[in-house]
Amino acid sequence: MWSIALFPCSYTNGATIIGELIHSLHLPVYTDAMLFSEVSEQFGISAERLHKITFERLPALHRYLLKKEKYINCMKCSLGAQLMNHPKGRLHYGLHTSLLDSQNNLVLKVLVFDDEECRVKRAMQQEGFTERIARNQVRRDDEKVSDWTNFLFHKQAYDRSLYDVVINLRNKYVFEIATEIVAYFRATANLENLLPDDGALPVLDNQLNMGEQMGWVG
Repeated sequence: MWSIALFPCSYTNGATIIGELIHSLHLPVYTDAMLFSEVSEQFGISAERLHKITFERLPALHRYLLKKEKYINCMKCSLGAQLMNHPKGRLHYGLHTSLLDSQNNLVLKVLVFDDEECRVKRAMQQEGFTERIARNQVRRDDEKVSDWTNFLFHKQAYDRSLYDVVINLRNKYVFEIATEIVAYFRATANLENLLPDDGALPVLDNQLNMGEQMGWVG
């Protein structure tokens, strides 16, 4: 059964979108924290250390890079076992969605993004930040996720080639976004047996000049 994997772009109402998808599709959620817990149990690595080595910026020293690769391989191993043992669909949310493969894992990879100014305003409203603090937070979040995807793919986090569906939040309601994702999800599931031999899924919504809209991607 197909799953949905929503990559986190901060201050785009990701958690609320997941909530709407739960209501619509009745699929269980799987998060980074849940994967960390399983890796910790299976490999004896603390969740805190796993998060620090894999997701935080560390010195570009050979020993750190090797350890990061080792921990990512542990994450892939645990994630693969989870997918085999729980073949029913899930709603994946978090950075671990980058480790999923659209065809091999039967997952629709989704990015919901917005431009920097809208995200800054949202951060100010939700967190009570000043504009300066909100902008710095958004940029730190973007640096973190791009460090992750650069390590895995040598691509920026919001490069649309990493996703099957790319949706610009703009001024849409969360319900509208969730409805759009559900429509793509159901269409993809229906086309499962009609894919070309190479198994490639087309990007269903190409946003032109997305890097410029994000306000920071070079």
